[in-house]
Amino acid sequence: MKKIFTFAMSAFMASTVWANVITLDMNANINPAALEFGENGVWTECYNDVDYTWLEFGNNKGEFMFSHLIAGEGSSWGGYYWDGFTPAIGGDQTDYGMPGVNGGWTTNYGGCMAGGGCVINEDGTVTADPDQPYLVAYYASFWGFPTNEVMFVDRNGNTDFTPVGVYVCNHPWPYYGCVHGDGSARAFEEGDYFELTAVGVGVDGVERTASINLIEFTDGELKALNDWTFFDLSSLGKVTSVHFTMNSTDTGAYGINTSTYFCMDKFQVEDGIPTAVEAVNADKAVAGVQYVNLAGMTSDKPFDGMNVVVTTYSDGTTCTAKVIK
Repeated sequence: MKKIFTFAMSAFMASTVWANVITLDMNANINPAALEFGENGVWTECYNDVDYTWLEFGNNKGEFMFSHLIAGEGSSWGGYYWDGFTPAIGGDQTDYGMPGVNGGWTTNYGGCMAGGGCVINEDGTVTADPDQPYLVAYYASFWGFPTNEVMFVDRNGNTDFTPVGVYVCNHPWPYYGCVHGDGSARAFEEGDYFELTAVGVGVDGVERTASINLIEFTDGELKALNDWTFFDLSSLGKVTSVHFTMNSTDTGAYGINTSTYFCMDKFQVEDGIPTAVEAVNADKAVAGVQYVNLAGMTSDKPFDGMNVVVTTYSDGTTCTAKVIK
């Protein structure tokens, strides 16, 4: 019975129409044309506020754009400040702080608790590679407007896009701050949490959000997303941009005490150009969607790893697509 099932599943997979998903490749550099890193894994041009207020990565499928200095030219304040996103490499997991002290982080902000850039393997598993770059993100809440903005331009020049998801993990600074406290943050206790929220600015002007806890203290235990974890952004719908905010139960008179950094890689968007199958089904009403994993289990929500998505239309026809969560 097992052999029959395996054959049937393989035939099903072979007939699958591959989903149109474009994934950020940090090695597909546009601006800057190449990435160079210092010994501490930090991008050497981080404070260049003339050439790199926005970062761009992509190929002939489309271009991802990430804000680096949202206030524009000259806003590094003489080489002391950046906001938004900056590239890093190496996956440094060192604790540069201690209770009551956080000064060591100001030059060592290129770390990543996952241990390196995100790698999506063919079997759907996710690993970290210290030789692959990733993005360190900073949420500058004091500005009062989005500073870590993500945009996408498809191959036809369209700026509206539909996010699928992104892989995130903890940055060492907030993680260790929640473990033992630092110059600003206190150690987490029962009920505390550190939350990341994605805000999609819809083409209709309406903002929609999706949230995930990066760190939480529950049942007497500190739980943290220290491995690359898929953050589902599909609920944001079609957008003109996405930005991120953060929230913590450790706040004070000046806002969040927890350091507002996180790591991000493999941002995924839908390709807006339909396949022939999608064009045929464009005018049909969707009756239901079912997810099937490699073990043959079914659900109305995606499984971690490889999924076959079966869409059933009102006329009884179906369409299948292969996606990775």
